[in-house]
Amino acid sequence: MSKRVNDKEQVPSSPKRTRVDDETMNVNQHVQKARSRLLARISERAIPPKLHGLERQYDQLHHLLKQTVTLGESNSCLLIGNRGTGKTMLVRSVLDDLDKMYNRDNNRSFVLVRLNGLTETSDRLALAEISRQILSEQTTGQSERSFSSFAESFAYILSLLKSGSKATLPIIFVLEEFDLFTQHPKQALLYNLFDTVQSAQNPLAVIGLTCRLDTLELLEKRVKSRFSHRQIYLFPPTVFRHFLDIAKDSLSLQVRSTDPVSYQNYVKTFNQSVNELFDDVALISLLRRIFDLTKDLRLFYKICFDPVTKLTAEEPLLQVIHFQTADMMQRTDSKTEMLKGVSLLELILIVSMKKLMERDISVFNFQMVYDEYKEFMSSTQVRGMGFGMKLYKRAVALKAFENLQAFELVCPTEQIGKRPKEFRMAKLMLEQAQVTEAVYKYKDCPATVKKWGTGSV
Repeated sequence: MSKRVNDKEQVPSSPKRTRVDDETMNVNQHVQKARSRLLARISERAIPPKLHGLERQYDQLHHLLKQTVTLGESNSCLLIGNRGTGKTMLVRSVLDDLDKMYNRDNNRSFVLVRLNGLTETSDRLALAEISRQILSEQTTGQSERSFSSFAESFAYILSLLKSGSKATLPIIFVLEEFDLFTQHPKQALLYNLFDTVQSAQNPLAVIGLTCRLDTLELLEKRVKSRFSHRQIYLFPPTVFRHFLDIAKDSLSLQVRSTDPVSYQNYVKTFNQSVNELFDDVALISLLRRIFDLTKDLRLFYKICFDPVTKLTAEEPLLQVIHFQTADMMQRTDSKTEMLKGVSLLELILIVSMKKLMERDISVFNFQMVYDEYKEFMSSTQVRGMGFGMKLYKRAVALKAFENLQAFELVCPTEQIGKRPKEFRMAKLMLEQAQVTEAVYKYKDCPATVKKWGTGSV
């Protein structure tokens, strides 16, 4: 009888425990999906759902490339704007929309070739990359070709670009860091690309992206004469409210048609918490500092990585404290952090150099620093405040001074000659404020040294 009662008691607990496990599993899946989508956006792997303030530029570039994709017209254009204004995202958004609208039987509606002036530093490298990308897009089953010389590669690329008609598949070139391509000898790559665009034999579009306003002046006369002189300018947001809206949208989630209802409910709760997050004074001041300094949204993206990766089932919403911590980590001074690992004697020698700099002595030798150190130790011992501290011998202090030179925190100002090393002039590669901050952050720093280093003594 007791066994039957125990069986009855265990029956209702099983489905309840299963529901709890299912709910926990759903939350884990929702958080993982939200985290991956947010990371893709702030790492700029995914295209943002909306381009704020770039509607006019979008229409201009979309119309230009639409003529190439649909009518086979050859065009060239230059996108000019500060870093972080959305040049790359604008091009990616337009190309993605065109590919969705005009794809041919689930095949690409154009061939895209991406080049970057930071990686393709010569015409040889650029041509090798062009041939690789064009051959990878071919669907005729041809194997990838290799070229024994620059001339052979150059001739092959020209034959691909100048052969065909307006019925062939268009090729769109996107040249990131366009101004760096103008530094190539004779600008041969740009000349042949623009010459092919002007000849209008094969549908071809060349889109250059640069942050230099004088890029056109860098072009040679023969290259400039073949360029269409179409320019689209992009500007950073001039109003803080617009910058705030862009930042908010970058952390808001969008619902897709394939998402389950439970995830849609999570997205609704998540976006509501994001709206509350952007009403927080601490986050607004953080964004205000970025807006006043650079107006570059990518600085905010760097701060967002840590809070987004900390999303878990136990903490499924973004927390403002994580943004503040990440912001402090981004603003951490590398030299100040390096001083956390120096010995106490090395820190005292650095403070001694700071005291010399306060007396307008910017260049000094080891002997001057050691004399300052001895004077400090003598004064503290006279006042009876040097308990637990000792005056290191001159040879030991000289070794610590050499260690600071090895760390490049102290650099010599004259060539090494026959002068003894303790009398060679040097200077401290730190600002006085950095030394003061390092003293505050140094672990187990004696109170006497802390007062002396921060100016209290």
